[in-house]
Amino acid sequence: MSKHRKHEEHELPFVALMDTMTNVVGVLIIVLVMVGLSVANIVKTVLSDLPPVTPEELQQLKEQASKKTPLPTEDEIEKKKEQAETDLKKVLEDLKTVDTSDLQSKLKFMDLDTFKKQIEERKKERDTQKTSSDKLLTEVERLKALLDQTPEFKPPPPTYIRLPNPRPYPEKPDETRILVAKQGVLILNQNKFLQPIRDGMEKVKSQLEYQRVEYAPFAKLLEALLGSPANAQKAWPEIAGLVNRVQIEQAALAYKALTAGGLPATKHFLAALADIAVPTRQPMQNVAAAVVAASKGDVTAWVKLDPSSDPLKPVIKASAAGGKLAFSWGANTKEVKATPKDVVDYFQDLAKLKGIEDASKARTIYDATRIVALLQRAAANPLIAGSYAFEPKINPAGTLVQLALKPKGGGGETIESMKQPNSAYIRLMRDIKADPSGVALFQVMPEAFATYHEARRIADEVGVPATWEFLAALDLTLSVYGYEVQRLTPTPPASPSSTNRVRIAAPKKSLD
Repeated sequence: MSKHRKHEEHELPFVALMDTMTNVVGVLIIVLVMVGLSVANIVKTVLSDLPPVTPEELQQLKEQASKKTPLPTEDEIEKKKEQAETDLKKVLEDLKTVDTSDLQSKLKFMDLDTFKKQIEERKKERDTQKTSSDKLLTEVERLKALLDQTPEFKPPPPTYIRLPNPRPYPEKPDETRILVAKQGVLILNQNKFLQPIRDGMEKVKSQLEYQRVEYAPFAKLLEALLGSPANAQKAWPEIAGLVNRVQIEQAALAYKALTAGGLPATKHFLAALADIAVPTRQPMQNVAAAVVAASKGDVTAWVKLDPSSDPLKPVIKASAAGGKLAFSWGANTKEVKATPKDVVDYFQDLAKLKGIEDASKARTIYDATRIVALLQRAAANPLIAGSYAFEPKINPAGTLVQLALKPKGGGGETIESMKQPNSAYIRLMRDIKADPSGVALFQVMPEAFATYHEARRIADEVGVPATWEFLAALDLTLSVYGYEVQRLTPTPPASPSSTNRVRIAAPKKSLD
């Protein structure tokens, strides 16, 4: 039993092996058949893709194939080998003679530590440049951000510019001053502004004269001219009566000249000299100095005061001879003794001639304090002040009362209001144009030229004669003409060099 089982165990694997081999062979046969079919197809495809060959081309190919290059013989090969060995030896000998010193020096120079240091330095430079580049990039980004936030520029509106057209200025212009500030314009016609003030002063003219003459206002002036308070107080009773018709400064200097020359400086004689000074058109002190010189026998100074414009027909003639003096005033001739008393008597009599007597009384000098009080009352009247507030002031160095003007708030016109049809500014321009002597005088502050261009454009459209000049400030000072007042400080002496100085006249005004 056991043996039979062993026989079955050996028989089964063999049968299985045979079956497997049969299967493998079958598969191989199938693969070979498929490969053969594939190769046949490929050959067929290649042949089908080959271009057709003509009989001539086929014959040519056969001839080329028959011409085979003959193979080299052993001797030829051996010769070529020997030639190659010879060439190799030659090249080796040449290499032994090559100069390698330069290469060795370069290799020696190429120290590794040096290269490391250079690399580190290059890294530092690179880092530094990178830091700078980063800063620049940061700044660029910041500027880009600022640029994005910057508002878009819008050009200002066009400005009216005109070419000047010079023309003659009117002989007697009626100027209307147009004060141009940055915010707008202020109008001031000086004549129209002062006219109601002068009209009011004219009505009370007599009340503006000196009613009572006091020494105190003239004390400093007289002390400066006469040298001391004592001299000033001594002279005051003699000269005080002339305060309404002569500048006290001139009366004091005439008093000083007479007393220095030893002549009586009485109020009557001073009044006579004041009358004589009018037709001679000379200051009182010059007449007094000529009288003093004549009392000493010298009539030259008196003759030089001749008012005649024709040297062949003098009004004043005088001569000295034999202790006597001969004086002539026009047709009136008189001879006197060359003594101080007789000379004084002659000039007192001369002051009584027709045309000379009371000549100084035709001039009226007003009391500045009374004028100021009147103007202060006028300044409180809104109908008189108008667009300006003014304050009267006494100028000690001048002979006229002054008005300090300041513009009132809202008293002018802005650019927008000027542009309105039939605005006050346009009506004013039309009034100036209608006046044959009317002139618009634009006085422009430095920062107000844009306003001036617009105001001038409107004036040009109306056709107003106009010109312009600079204006330092809107605060103005006007003098009240026609009412002379006493000067309270001495007149500065003329510079000696000013008499020979060449003076260049200022350019005349012209319309533009």
